[in-house]
Amino acid sequence: YEREIFEFADGGKAAVDWALPREETGPTAPLIILVPGIAGTSYDYYARSFICCLRAQLPRCQVAVLQSRGCNGVKLATPKAFHGGMTDDLREFVAHIASQLSDTPLIGIGFSLGANILTKYVGEEGSSCQFIAAASVCNPFDIDTTVSNMSLPTLKNRYLYAAALTRSLISVFTSNRKVIMAGEVELDADAIEAARTITEFNEAYTAKVFGYSSAQELNAEGSCVQHIKHIQIPMLFINALDDPMCYRQTIPAAEIECNPNLVLAITRHGGHLAYFEGSGLAPWLPPRLTQFVAAMLEWR
Repeated sequence: YEREIFEFADGGKAAVDWALPREETGPTAPLIILVPGIAGTSYDYYARSFICCLRAQLPRCQVAVLQSRGCNGVKLATPKAFHGGMTDDLREFVAHIASQLSDTPLIGIGFSLGANILTKYVGEEGSSCQFIAAASVCNPFDIDTTVSNMSLPTLKNRYLYAAALTRSLISVFTSNRKVIMAGEVELDADAIEAARTITEFNEAYTAKVFGYSSAQELNAEGSCVQHIKHIQIPMLFINALDDPMCYRQTIPAAEIECNPNLVLAITRHGGHLAYFEGSGLAPWLPPRLTQFVAAMLEWR
């Protein structure tokens, strides 16, 4: 990767990892912007496997991975980190790219919570969206329901997936404690570090710094499901019925079916970003996303 540190209007910073040196692809090469999951990075397997597949089949395409503030080696420059419905950073980055590369076709692909952010952004933008197309993979759609289900007292939920995600959030706080605690919002550092669930962390930190009255309001306002009807570009949604984190009951099949711009692909298996096929466990997802990108570029 070639790293760029992108600075936002409020002084915040985030890592943007470019898959290829930009001089190799040129200013008009199609650009795929990836939005990783919660605290995800450009080094996550789903990102790297897609980039490798794209490069093999569509070598003229460029990829930029927009990571969240405070992730992948970039310290927070402001007290605000990120949350699952935070579209402002994506909006600012896409606007910057569109102004610099006006002839470049842009396609967005989001994974997990990044899929929620991307979908919400595309819906909010409506007819003004800079992307020619977008794809969502393992989208939770309804964050409040997803978080509530993940807190159920089962081994795979509360004690595995939710616990791991909570630890990753706390690590962002502890790595940036001085900057966060220097902000204007009064926070209880001990309560943040003692959080044992995503809701406890969001109540102690995220909701407060982003101006929400509670974690429930943060989740409700941040869920993309309410914006699906406003999407006006071609968008593909891929979800698995056996996803242990994004539950089948949160998939808004009716809402997607009502919008002629959208396609929903539901697989029986695939887990959460764990799509493999054959005895050799070849990655199933990258070829499908690459095929979608190729089709959208040809359609354009």
